[in-house]
Amino acid sequence: MIESIIPLLRCPLCGGAFSKTDNSLVCEKRHTYDIARQGYVNFVPGQKEMFYKKELFEHRAKVFEAGVYAPVVGRLTEAIDCYAPGERPVLLDAGCGEGYYAKAVCTGRSMTRIGFDLSRDAVRLAARGQKTAAFFVADLKRIPMQDQTVDVLLDVFTPANYAEFGRVLKKDGVVMKLAPRSGYLRELRALAGAQLRHADYDDSDVERYAHEKMDVLHQEAITYTLDVSPETAQHLARMTPMLAGVDVDGLDLSGVSRITIDETLYIGRVKGPARTRKTNVEDA
Repeated sequence: MIESIIPLLRCPLCGGAFSKTDNSLVCEKRHTYDIARQGYVNFVPGQKEMFYKKELFEHRAKVFEAGVYAPVVGRLTEAIDCYAPGERPVLLDAGCGEGYYAKAVCTGRSMTRIGFDLSRDAVRLAARGQKTAAFFVADLKRIPMQDQTVDVLLDVFTPANYAEFGRVLKKDGVVMKLAPRSGYLRELRALAGAQLRHADYDDSDVERYAHEKMDVLHQEAITYTLDVSPETAQHLARMTPMLAGVDVDGLDLSGVSRITIDETLYIGRVKGPARTRKTNVEDA
């Protein structure tokens, strides 16, 4: 799958185009990145794994398998079909984790599906056995994509780098950003109580920043509550950064039978000079 997207990639160090030599990508200045046996490329070798460990993404995968976020995927699919109706659009999932959204949206369409994350463990999971999507380890500050190559950029609960988003998006390309609202996983947060660093979640800063950096074409709340099994409640508690620092093993999750998903979907085009800036490339 990597071979088919090589023309869309650029070196994160110098911005040069890549060619494939043996089992590596080599740019015009001879910066070289190996293709792992799982099929992904690591554009930030030496990056240390931080909070987001392999176990967290495995718990996320179980939650996704249980269908907790299926309504979100359905709404994203409708939005992508609306804003990128052309033949074989390029979809880039920024902060893709284990690759759920890049794989799950628009399953009936032919698309170029690409995802990246700073977590090598997550990208390994995403790339495992993949034939329909390409994944790589990369930094939001240096997205290894050529200018104006992306039709839809997904940003799901990931800090946004709108300058880089604007650079890689085509002229009519859009950002589809999902951010948690105040009711997100409220049952788990109520159970954690005083262990939480912040008892309430306020999404006003995210909303303000999105409107500052994008011409927001559409904004809506995606809110629903669904039944979950005890096993899914356990996986949810172990996957969400909202419970970071909480003693999850000490929580009695036996009474959690319903979970609220409460998110905002922003769809917009990046404003101003960010669309043409050459960002984060060194003369290396």
